[in-house]
Amino acid sequence: MTNEKVSNKWTKKQVLVLTGLWLAFLISFITRLVWATLMPTVNSAMHFSVSQGNWYVTAFYIGYTITVLPGGMLADKIGYRKMVLFTVIGNCVAMSLMGFMQGYWSGLAFRFILGLVSGPDLAACMGVIGEWFSAKQRATATGIFTTCTSFGLTVVNLYAPTVSQRYGWRSAMFVTALIPLVVLGFVAYSLKGQPPYRLIKKNVQVADANKESSIVMLKKAVTNRNVLLLAVTGLCATGAKWGVTNWANLFIVSSLGFSVVTAGKVMALFGITSVISMVIAGWVSDHSRMSRHMLSAIFMAIFTPTIIGFALSPKGNLGMLYFWAGALGVGAFMFSSLTNTLSVEVAPTELRGTVVGFVNVFNQAGSFLAPMLLGSLLTATGSYVTSFLVISVFPLIGFVALLFIREGNKNTKKSTVNVQSQPNLVSTKH
Repeated sequence: MTNEKVSNKWTKKQVLVLTGLWLAFLISFITRLVWATLMPTVNSAMHFSVSQGNWYVTAFYIGYTITVLPGGMLADKIGYRKMVLFTVIGNCVAMSLMGFMQGYWSGLAFRFILGLVSGPDLAACMGVIGEWFSAKQRATATGIFTTCTSFGLTVVNLYAPTVSQRYGWRSAMFVTALIPLVVLGFVAYSLKGQPPYRLIKKNVQVADANKESSIVMLKKAVTNRNVLLLAVTGLCATGAKWGVTNWANLFIVSSLGFSVVTAGKVMALFGITSVISMVIAGWVSDHSRMSRHMLSAIFMAIFTPTIIGFALSPKGNLGMLYFWAGALGVGAFMFSSLTNTLSVEVAPTELRGTVVGFVNVFNQAGSFLAPMLLGSLLTATGSYVTSFLVISVFPLIGFVALLFIREGNKNTKKSTVNVQSQPNLVSTKH
């Protein structure tokens, strides 16, 4: 990107911005995951069946998927900061409604609404990262930013069961609604100011002046070679990631014969290595001369052998299970920092939100379809190993797709310059 400084050194403001984004996206994961933690208690209190409780999970993801793309497109038009604040406020309102649910259908509707208001979150946050961090800082920032996805599960389990047990599940819902309200002021404050890497086009800031129709914006995104390749990557690799993650505990217990407690400890290590690997991957990319897509492909190539190793873990050998679970955490998540960063960097600059939203649709589709595929394979073959081995092929498709990405859009570079190179440009409040 033209005139961007190549320094890796961060300013205090960048740290503040990333902290605000991390909290905003953490909130999204806390509110979506709290149902899984409270579901046994609510099912019992409201006389829901297991199937009805599971539909609450599905309702969220249906709503989320619906607004992923249009939310990203809207973020390109109104500004990423505004959309981040909207998702935080929306999470507060939707969770408050969950505390007042009176029956199955009202709760299902509120979970759907929660999904709708959460859909634009990733596109908006990645748009802010694109505006506040240079090309030599972005992957590290994204790696740190995405750690909140794993941390959200930890936070939920720290407070929700205890509050529910002592004060009731409705109180746990209201506490969850209070969290976004508490951090809203900080998020709004941290994201204030003139982003140093907000690009301008024809002397008008892109984020404030995208007047193109939604159809034109979408057409530009879906006809972009790099965007389509990232979509294929997301469908295959993200699907494999969450498919294996969702079935791992059951595999450890049912196939390898370990206890539920042991399975939880093993998967805790999986979570730890996933968080560490995402940060390391971003740092390595920002400090390496290797192109982002090639490094991402190398990291993704690790995923397939780690799935195979995990699937072939010998029964009764806890040491090997820990080893392969830790390796699987690296293989399943290490590439995420770079593929998310590529979504911001390889597409037309004025369509960052649209592109991240479009790619995220395929990520969500993979997250839906892969667990279903694993379940179908398990039913048909009766073998966890066979099912995992089939799934292990999909990251290879993502690996090949990444090899064909072309970084550096010359047309985009010619038409955009850094705000810092236009000192006389009047700042637009955003």
